[in-house]
Amino acid sequence: MSLKGLKPTLFRISTKLTLAYSMVLILSSTLIFSFLYFQITHSLQNQERAILESKTEEFANRIEVNGMADFKQYFELLRKYDRDASLMVEVYGGRSELLFAHSPTPNFEINKDLLLNELNRHGEKSFDFSLPEKSSTEAVLVLGRNLKNGERLVVAKSTEGMGKQLRNLQKLFWWSLVPVALIGFLGGLFLSNSTLSPVRELINSMKKIERGSLSTRVPIGGSDDELEELKLLFNKALDKIENLVNGLKEAFDHLAHDIRTPVTRLRGRAEIALTSEGDVESYREALQSCFENSDKILSFLQVLTDITEAENRSKKLKIEKKFVSDLVREIMDLYEMAFEEKNIIVTQKLDSHDWAMVDPRLISRVIANLLDNAHKYTPPGGEVIIETINQTESVILKVTDSGPGIAPEEHSLIWQKLYRSDKSRSEYGMGLGLTFVKAVVEAHDGKVNIKSPVKDGRGTEMEITLQKMA
Repeated sequence: MSLKGLKPTLFRISTKLTLAYSMVLILSSTLIFSFLYFQITHSLQNQERAILESKTEEFANRIEVNGMADFKQYFELLRKYDRDASLMVEVYGGRSELLFAHSPTPNFEINKDLLLNELNRHGEKSFDFSLPEKSSTEAVLVLGRNLKNGERLVVAKSTEGMGKQLRNLQKLFWWSLVPVALIGFLGGLFLSNSTLSPVRELINSMKKIERGSLSTRVPIGGSDDELEELKLLFNKALDKIENLVNGLKEAFDHLAHDIRTPVTRLRGRAEIALTSEGDVESYREALQSCFENSDKILSFLQVLTDITEAENRSKKLKIEKKFVSDLVREIMDLYEMAFEEKNIIVTQKLDSHDWAMVDPRLISRVIANLLDNAHKYTPPGGEVIIETINQTESVILKVTDSGPGIAPEEHSLIWQKLYRSDKSRSEYGMGLGLTFVKAVVEAHDGKVNIKSPVKDGRGTEMEITLQKMA
């Protein structure tokens, strides 16, 4: 495999996690072993030193109590039982002359000149130092004491046995490091695979979405960790994106449908005027028709612009204290005749204290949209109730009609741009009225709500809440 082919594998997060886990396990094992090695070494040294201290104390007492002759006899007997054979025991006189020497078994040697130099350097009653062994790299631990008669007792022991134990311990560690590294690699591989499994599911889902499958969702498991929460949030985001894309598709379809009619009429009238030899009056009628149809298109585009500005809050509202009932009466003056023509009974239950801080021009258009919908969908002889409810911090405006109502599954859809339910297809409209209502009311920090059906499976109640304090 070439280096170019290895790069993606080496730089994958799973590989990095596996290597990192292995390194952490190896380093932590090394640190733990180093600590244990230090503790064991320290313990063995203390153990060796304690033996030498005990023997030094024993030999010093024997010399001071029984004399050197007894001490020499003691070691003559001692050789038969091989006790303390590993110790080097020497006694020096006041002029550093050697008075007694007991050779260790196995034998080890130290530089006598170094030993005498150290003895001369340590003038205290008890002394403790180490010297290098002549025939090996090991050290010799030396303890001693100045006796009462001026002689100096020296007891020494090679650390070769201790060094051998420590070297065996080191070998054991290096051999045990191989299975530790293998366990670290396999453990890291397992952990990285299990940890990154949700990430791989996300990547696979995103690849499917990239290929055009917007309905793809990440499989949800039963765990309760952060990655599971990420998958849930990812699926929710996909739901919203899919709804937005589908909404845009529908909006473009509706937009094309709603604009096609006036544009077709406009083109048809212009074509007729151009191809016919009519009089001035017929030309005037054609131009009038073109004007009316172009005006519808401009109105349609203007409403879309107003909605966008309200949703983005890019247009500054001209807020002032206004009684909602006054705005309702002004709009009702415009719609009164229309309601009468359909023989619709309009009941007004307006509170005289229903003031709110609003932009009167925009809220008047909101009220007009609600009354326009109530007029469209209320059958002849029906009833429309307009009600305002004054509250401490807000004002509620309700417009209730006795029309066919809106299905519950459509309650969240009617606020979308250009959405028109099947029941409203037969009525003229741009499908922007309620979108405009919602955008303007929320730009006032208000709320919109719908209740349908209201009574006996019919009727719709549109409710908006406006704040008293802007």
